[in-house]
Amino acid sequence: MSDSSTVLKYMSGEDILREADSILLFTSRSGKIITVNRQMCDILGRSAEEIVGMNWFSDLVDPESGDAASRAFSDLLTERGSGTFRQEYSILADGGSIPATFLNRVIRDEDGIVMCVMVSGHLLENPVEYPEDLVRDADLFRRIMEDSDHGTMIIGGDPPVIEYASESAGRMLGLETSVLTSMEASEVRLVFSEPSWNDLTGRMRMLDGSGDPSGTARYSMLNADGVTVRAMVSILVSEHGHHPVLQLVCTDITDTVQTIESLRESEEKYRTLVENSNDAIVIHRDGIIVFVNRTATTLTGYDRGELLGNSVLNFVSHDHEALVLRNMTNRIAGKKVPPIYDVEILRKDGEKIPVELNVSEIRFDGERSYIVLVRDLSERIQLENQFRQSQKMDAVGQLAGGVAHDFNNILQVINGYTELADAALEEDHPVREMVRQISKAGERAEELVHQLLLFSRNQVIVTSIMDLNQVISEHLKMLKRIIGENIGIILETCTDPVYVNADHSMAGQVLLNICLNARDAMPEGGRITVRTDRVYLDSEFCETNPSARPGYYGMVSIADTGHGMDEDTLSRIFEPFFSTKGITAGTGLGLSTVYGIVTQHDGLIRAESVPGEGSVFRVYLPAADRNIEIEEIPQEYEVEEAVSLTIIIAEDDDDVRNLACEVLSEAGHEVITAADGEEAVLLVTDSPDSVDLMIMDAVMPVMNGFMAAEKIREVRPEMPIIFCSGYSREKSSDALERFRENSRFLLKPYSMAQLLTAMNELFSEQH
Repeated sequence: MSDSSTVLKYMSGEDILREADSILLFTSRSGKIITVNRQMCDILGRSAEEIVGMNWFSDLVDPESGDAASRAFSDLLTERGSGTFRQEYSILADGGSIPATFLNRVIRDEDGIVMCVMVSGHLLENPVEYPEDLVRDADLFRRIMEDSDHGTMIIGGDPPVIEYASESAGRMLGLETSVLTSMEASEVRLVFSEPSWNDLTGRMRMLDGSGDPSGTARYSMLNADGVTVRAMVSILVSEHGHHPVLQLVCTDITDTVQTIESLRESEEKYRTLVENSNDAIVIHRDGIIVFVNRTATTLTGYDRGELLGNSVLNFVSHDHEALVLRNMTNRIAGKKVPPIYDVEILRKDGEKIPVELNVSEIRFDGERSYIVLVRDLSERIQLENQFRQSQKMDAVGQLAGGVAHDFNNILQVINGYTELADAALEEDHPVREMVRQISKAGERAEELVHQLLLFSRNQVIVTSIMDLNQVISEHLKMLKRIIGENIGIILETCTDPVYVNADHSMAGQVLLNICLNARDAMPEGGRITVRTDRVYLDSEFCETNPSARPGYYGMVSIADTGHGMDEDTLSRIFEPFFSTKGITAGTGLGLSTVYGIVTQHDGLIRAESVPGEGSVFRVYLPAADRNIEIEEIPQEYEVEEAVSLTIIIAEDDDDVRNLACEVLSEAGHEVITAADGEEAVLLVTDSPDSVDLMIMDAVMPVMNGFMAAEKIREVRPEMPIIFCSGYSREKSSDALERFRENSRFLLKPYSMAQLLTAMNELFSEQH
């Protein structure tokens, strides 16, 4: 034996496979490839995992020479002794058929049983001497198999046991080979998963000649630590100890399977995220759509087939085509383009949808493409419009409330002195009729200011628990009389009571104002449908209606069949003094008053309208707790003769203060005046027992009437107090609750008779 062959003979099998410049592979008796070296993989353009398990003659040898090679191979297996032959034939590679020369050598065990066939060779264009002495004994095959990454096991017997296990098989399972080969059949059964064991035993039964058990399979086995090992197994039929066995060549693919499963999970997560994204996702290549997610089909109304392959410009509104085209062209050309901008897209039904486009460059299917995140802005724009409208209404309300408060003080003086003048004139005095006309004008102005206060939510409300069904029924006759005979009123009330906590008169005014507005929208007649219901407004509704809070509400729906309103009109209907009826047909305060009343009750009102189809107003008032009982604050006054009293009037408006002082002085009372709450407190503190009554403006500089009243009650707990105000913000109603005993409230402008009546009532209660 030459030096080189001696060295090669005692190299490890792994080194032989790695270092050999020639083709080197081992096959089973049937020609199935057991293992292969890197040189062969490079020539064939395939991985070892792909080649192992193939049939050498039917899968890799050129068919023109395959039959001859196969016959020579069969003859080789029938010979005793060395069993060696050379032959030239072509092999099939990715590049085509490649001619080569091969040396085939049978490898036998100690008993002379054929274990496998070693095939070595070289391409004819690159001849290499390969020493025949290299493969003289079967130990070489064993060393190759021991050091290979492929674990080999021989399974035989009935019941099956492991007759042989290579070192690599032991490493794969974390067990010594001696442990594997000494296992009982019941223990071997536990190494394999149930599906793998069933497959293996099924193949074992075919060893009787009833079928071909060879092939490839994926097996799952348990290692010594109880961890599942995944293996790609080439199953070959062989002989061992003069009986047929199955030879399992196992390649550990656990990491590969885990990687594939991780990739599959990642892909599934990616697909789930993409498909369930709230944003539409569109990928285009030079403007042609190549991918869309489910949201894109929902947003546009088109199915995937209608979107894919189309230009993105086909789905952009005409007004924004130029913008999208310019940005797309500049981006493709490498110019700087804003990544995010807003446009309108066209749905399949023709509706325009405002969207935000967020564009980024990506690689998709190996080519430069652009991913576009399309966000529907409809809801955001709606919320922004609602917020702006709410801010505008609040600003207008504050302005209206301030004007109304100041105007109330002016009206208080005008109406008060008019009342005094009327009382001072003789019945037949020629000026008296003029004074009464002034008084009527003052009353109309008072009503106008009252509506402004309702809109600005600065009116004091007196609430009680009531059934909306009953409120509507009570007003039905009046509504029919006011609405007219050419308009029908349909009442559809809830079968159960709809309880709310509201001011009874204001609830009636809401119903009346909306119905009057509906009447004016139907000059030629029509139908008004009034419905009631108890509804629950969930968080989803409240997200699009910021003024709402989740919970139960009493709902009144008023629908008409009138001419309807366009979007511009609909957006302004609750503004004060806005009217479509002309200068002389209305004040423009009807619906603004409704808005103010509903908002002050912590409710909300929504209107829908389509030109030519009518309008629907829905009023939502928070449902009432039936366990709460609210006592109404008296607002009806009668004139009674009063005793002479010492009265402190705290009023910051000089004219109003002087008027009240004059009226009370003429009524025989001693009057002390204060310009603010702090001054009133000092007057009472100086002589608490000498004061019989406080008349206090609720809103004053330095110290308001309620704060002053608290300090006065500390000195004189039973002090009678009359609060007056041109308006009181929502919290004023809560403040009045603290002074329920020995107090009254007068809304400016009040008459002198109302003032005197309130005084008499207070002192009647005390005596």
